[in-house]
Amino acid sequence: MQKPANPKLYEMIIAQAKAKYATFPSPGASHWVHSRYIELGGQFVETHEDDRMKKIHQKKFDASRHKALEKKQELKKGDKKKGKK
Repeated sequence: MQKPANPKLYEMIIAQAKAKYATFPSPGASHWVHSRYIELGGQFVETHEDDRMKKIHQKKFDASRHKALEKKQELKKGDKKKGKK
């Protein structure tokens, strides 16, 4: 998850959105908050949870890729034993 690097600015924009939109939160209001925050120079930073989840997904991807390569090598070995190239 990303969080705003400048929480004070973000909260100010949320207060503006609550005054501007009849229903908050809503997809339109959330989009406006995000766009306005970026427009005013705000940035988002990754949280530690995001980094942890990315590493977990990367490990799973690497493991599945490794298994696929092993399977491919086994098939090649089987072809060589049968006399195929």
